[in-house]
Amino acid sequence: MSNPLAIQELIDYCIDFLYASAADLKRCALVSRYWTHTAQMHLFKQHVVIGSPGYSYGDSTFLAMARQRCRLLYGVLAASPGLLGFVEALKIHLDTTPPDTLRDFATLEFPSLRRIVVFGNWMPAAGTIIEEFLGRGTLTTISISGNFSSLSAFTRILTRCSTSITDVSFCNVRVPTTGNHPSVGNDLPDRRIEIHALDLWWSSGIHEWLNSPPCCFEFSNLKRLRLNENITLPQWVAFAPSIPRIEYLQFQPQIIASNFIYSFGVKVDLAPFSKLKRIEALIEFRDDISAALETLSTLTRPNQIEMIRFRLTHNSLPDLESAVELVYLSSPSTNIGENLPLLNARRLVSVLRTGASEYS
Repeated sequence: MSNPLAIQELIDYCIDFLYASAADLKRCALVSRYWTHTAQMHLFKQHVVIGSPGYSYGDSTFLAMARQRCRLLYGVLAASPGLLGFVEALKIHLDTTPPDTLRDFATLEFPSLRRIVVFGNWMPAAGTIIEEFLGRGTLTTISISGNFSSLSAFTRILTRCSTSITDVSFCNVRVPTTGNHPSVGNDLPDRRIEIHALDLWWSSGIHEWLNSPPCCFEFSNLKRLRLNENITLPQWVAFAPSIPRIEYLQFQPQIIASNFIYSFGVKVDLAPFSKLKRIEALIEFRDDISAALETLSTLTRPNQIEMIRFRLTHNSLPDLESAVELVYLSSPSTNIGENLPLLNARRLVSVLRTGASEYS
């Protein structure tokens, strides 16, 4: 007798809720052939990790196990080509992935691959293979982290990126500054890649290149910007055309001197950001609240602001037991763009303590 609950649509609907849990999806894939397809789809869509995080140099046991997992994963994908079509994102940990295994992964077809995240120390052999991944025409998003031996090693990888890429993130990128100059690479790139979203997060040694003619990225149509760097970005030639077009800005005030993130001694005038709709401020310390609010007060009125989000940690307000998000929303009756002068540190603290989440 057939199971009256073995309805594929119902099974798929239930498994869809587990999309974020790799452990649960693995269990579901083993239950029944009716469960396998949907469970594998979610599992391989966002949870494919080449290599293992958490490696400490010198831990040979961990490294051996991580490399064994790499080989096993490659074996599964190579033996089941149907799984490759599910893969939309790859996370690659260079420190625990042998170059020969990484080369094997590069031979596989990933027809639906949209996003690549790479961590670790970029050795020449691994960098050459990653270049092949970044050149795939299906990619739209890349995230680069880790240490490079030189600026030329960093730029060589990026100049081979696919022109389909529109979203770029540099997080904890470390490039030696000795001998670096924006003219590294000398010649202008053969083509430029138009970027719509850029993240610059705790990186060093790459800012001058981003603002120089040899840079392979075109920023004139940038719509989203996330920063926590002490850089004078609004003054950069490469970014000047994009400032009036940016709709989303996330920033973190500098911890020292309570200066705004791209401060050069004074608060930054946000008036040129005329198309801003959403602003997020990451607040680590109490003094950062005033710094963020002073910067927000430079927005012109009227404006198109729809939301201002403050993400505060317990360091910024000792009364908080954990991180808190405070959201100010525009509504037909309340326009935060008009009421920005009323936002101040005292009101922010008061709203947090009373539990309100919306400006009124």
